[in-house]
Amino acid sequence: MSADPDKVAAATGRLAREVVEEWVSEPLSSALYPSPSWLYRLYPPTGASQEEVAAFNEANGYYVREVREILLQDLMRGTMRSRMTLFWHNHFVTDVRKYRYGTLAYRYVQRLTLGALGDLKAVTRGFVRDGSMLYYLDGRFNRDDAPNENFARELLELFTMGPIGPDGTPNYSQEDIVEAARALTGWRMDVRSTWDAFKASWAYDAGLKKIFDVSGYWDENDLIDLIFQERSYQVAHFIASKLIAEFVYNEPDSILVEDLAQRLLAHDFQIGPTLVDLFASEAFFEPHCEGVRIKSPTELMLLDVSAFKGAPSQDNFSLIYAGLRNLGQDLLSPPNVAGWPGHHAWLSTDTLPRRWSSVDTNFASADSSLNSSVLGVDYNAIMEKYTDDASDHPAISLALNLAEALFAIPLSLVEVPEIDQPFAGDLVGQPLPQDLLDGPAERINLVKQFLGTVPWYEWDPGSHHASIMIRNFIVTLSKYPEYQLA
Repeated sequence: MSADPDKVAAATGRLAREVVEEWVSEPLSSALYPSPSWLYRLYPPTGASQEEVAAFNEANGYYVREVREILLQDLMRGTMRSRMTLFWHNHFVTDVRKYRYGTLAYRYVQRLTLGALGDLKAVTRGFVRDGSMLYYLDGRFNRDDAPNENFARELLELFTMGPIGPDGTPNYSQEDIVEAARALTGWRMDVRSTWDAFKASWAYDAGLKKIFDVSGYWDENDLIDLIFQERSYQVAHFIASKLIAEFVYNEPDSILVEDLAQRLLAHDFQIGPTLVDLFASEAFFEPHCEGVRIKSPTELMLLDVSAFKGAPSQDNFSLIYAGLRNLGQDLLSPPNVAGWPGHHAWLSTDTLPRRWSSVDTNFASADSSLNSSVLGVDYNAIMEKYTDDASDHPAISLALNLAEALFAIPLSLVEVPEIDQPFAGDLVGQPLPQDLLDGPAERINLVKQFLGTVPWYEWDPGSHHASIMIRNFIVTLSKYPEYQLA
């Protein structure tokens, strides 16, 4: 979620539950408020000229770009809520390439953010009438005389319970999908008059329906109630499995999934308290759960921004978004309704070199001061935050602390290449610390990699060369396979 050294320092030594409860309670980002000035600009009315339509479409392209920048800005805060916004973005999937409109994109992001730590039932209910979802899964075409099953199928298969339950039996039948689609009929969109979805009575199927073997005159609200009542355990198990795969281990342990599912049920599908239980659990801190996931492109970027006190300028947001898209994560446009598959799928012979190149780009600078990198990295802040105040060997403490921050696993597990070249300088008159020389080889080699031909005692944090050394060290370590782990 964040590698901000200040946040790490504030959490160190405290009870995990206490810290996570604070994170869950953090206020909403100001990025979503006030809303953009264009938010209520409607699509041109019937009879509008081609020029008016073209002008709207051109402006709408800028609106979508602004929403992506708003989302990035919120993600860069590194809060629990923003991290869960990213999680739900890959769960309640829509694609702006299909629904197109900036206003619907903004409302989609807003819905994810406001509901990120809240009531899963309420969030799911909200997506029944969400404009982006009605466009994406064709719910706006679902009517009494021509039912469309797309949203009903994905609601059950991907958004709530999955096709197969924990006992290996089906969670629903094709008939359940058909009947659920009937309960969802009637929702329409008319972007020439309003951005709000509305329910047209003429298109709604008010007849008797049988869902999960329960009969009634069910509508969309009844359907959500039935899902969370008749299949509550299946939903809890499915969501618990996804949360553990996202934050703990990509192949969730059945016992851990069962425990978290029971906690989700006990919290009546409130996400915030469930996450507190997960992140304060012993299982979350087990050594075998460290560094066992592949970072997504967005996680790579967020961790670099937070760890190295980045503050990207507004002008660079488009570059960051383009970089994420180049690595396979096009925000607001997942590849399909199942979202980004994640984990091993993030890495290939094509994307791994791109990841290496992206670090070069993100830490590159347009001027000799290194102060205009894409991520807005503050090298003075890096030296301040990662150098031990009491150290007699500041360059050495900086190198090792930076390495600790870059890897999600202990340095003892990182395969650091052996560097035969000895340390530079007069090591008789200015000896290296004995604990370094007597310590593990990987720590010695990391310090050698950082210093290069510079004697440790000639390290000058106020020099321009110091920033270059830090940048080169970060870029070099980012090429290690272990850097890709979360």
